[in-house]
Amino acid sequence: MIVRILVLGICVFLFFFSFQSLYGIEEEERQIEKNLRSLTSENARSYLMPLMEAYSANLNRATFHTANVRSGFSLYLGMKAMVAIIPDIENTYPAFSTATNSIVNTATVVGNNGNNEFPDGFNWKVIPVMVPHLSIGNLFGTQIFFRYLPSTKFDDKIGDIDVFGGGITHSLSQYIPGMPIDFAVQGSFQYTKLGNTFESSGIVYNFLASAQFTGLTLYGALGFENSEVSVRYNYNPSGQSETPGIPPDQITFSETFEEYYRATMGMSLQFIIFIFNADFSFGNYNIASVGFGISL
Repeated sequence: MIVRILVLGICVFLFFFSFQSLYGIEEEERQIEKNLRSLTSENARSYLMPLMEAYSANLNRATFHTANVRSGFSLYLGMKAMVAIIPDIENTYPAFSTATNSIVNTATVVGNNGNNEFPDGFNWKVIPVMVPHLSIGNLFGTQIFFRYLPSTKFDDKIGDIDVFGGGITHSLSQYIPGMPIDFAVQGSFQYTKLGNTFESSGIVYNFLASAQFTGLTLYGALGFENSEVSVRYNYNPSGQSETPGIPPDQITFSETFEEYYRATMGMSLQFIIFIFNADFSFGNYNIASVGFGISL
């Protein structure tokens, strides 16, 4: 037990130290903040919608790689990487032009070239996120997990990312002896802050199932999620320099993504203490995720 805790502590230190060393922390205005300056709240909402929805979907994923939560001590420490696949339909949106007093089609944040007075997008086809993941259990067939990523430079166009989350998984199979398939239920929450522009929080409920073979686990889940995103930016359509001592006009709004159902299918491979898993989630935004960690 003591050896396991020491190994886990060393791994946690190395994970977070490596993130800070590789990326560092910066505080400066990013391109996405400059793009938002010229947009009204209605246009900004539509411009950012694909990014808001993709990040919310990403952070709600990759919270499990098995439904086996039977009683017995376990520790898992690893990295989870999630990639949201952006549908082509999200590349543009109908914006209201104050210059022509009409509706024009222009690029969203994931699109390409903006129309006249509207900002360009960044031509993103996918939105990736990677976070450390720690789980510990299993007391009375119950396991808890945590995710934490301190303010870390993630993308030059967006800025730093902060992630915090956690959840609890409870075995249902323990109440039915002799079950060849494991079943469990899971509830989790996720919080992320992206640059100085927006914050996202979400709650997810999953019903898990998995089947174990020698070194191989096949797993799946049906889930239900709610997310909310809050956006804040400075509005300066004229592009004039800000006057010292006078705060800029600030626009804030929030968007709620409710009642999203999602199905997940995946597999994990274990070799000694090392576990690799990969899965795919089907929903409004399809999410591919992979994980690699150690299980003690």
